[in-house]
Amino acid sequence: MIDVSTYPKSLTLRGETEVSVQIMHPRLEDKLRQFMGSIPATERVHFRDDVSDPEVIHQWSNDINLERVIPLLAINTDDDIVANWTLHHREHGWIRHHGHIRGIVTPKWRNKGLATLMVRELLRIAGSMEIERVVIELVEPQMQLLERYRKIGFKIDAVLKDWVKDFSGRYNDIHVLSTQLEPAWQKMDVKLFWPSFEKEISLANWPSWMEKPDLPM
Repeated sequence: MIDVSTYPKSLTLRGETEVSVQIMHPRLEDKLRQFMGSIPATERVHFRDDVSDPEVIHQWSNDINLERVIPLLAINTDDDIVANWTLHHREHGWIRHHGHIRGIVTPKWRNKGLATLMVRELLRIAGSMEIERVVIELVEPQMQLLERYRKIGFKIDAVLKDWVKDFSGRYNDIHVLSTQLEPAWQKMDVKLFWPSFEKEISLANWPSWMEKPDLPM
């Protein structure tokens, strides 16, 4: 179970821009609706749910069960939501060791490292939940994101042809990516986030399964 006492927390993006990462709360329903409205219609058409439906936003904002879904929001200094990322997990069954990550960043806040930071945060949570494999699914129009995920250890496990039908009625392939949690941690923390990582985790409390790096003097 996630330790809610650690939120909200501040994350620093490229250019020293800060955002507050918070767990979804019913009081943020209107802001979530505004955020989804900022996503281009050409992208929303590929979402699993119709986010233009107020009932969908209401359910997401109020039906919160942290044992099934961890919903994280990134909020800027203007108190606007700029990213929405979730970790989905089943407590029982034969894929109870899997976690599924989904998310989106508003266009004006892309290319700042925010998506990678949000994935990193969800991987930390997944580790605390003893999740072993993390899965991300991309439809064909989202494949420009593939290289980003490959850099942190994700690989394509399967391509399901014409698997989903978007809200425009068009069929799309699904690319199923996954990674074992430990390789993803190693790549993200040591290679991509060394400056902040060094401050957050010292050698004294370094994870037992991760090889200790040579710290710069």
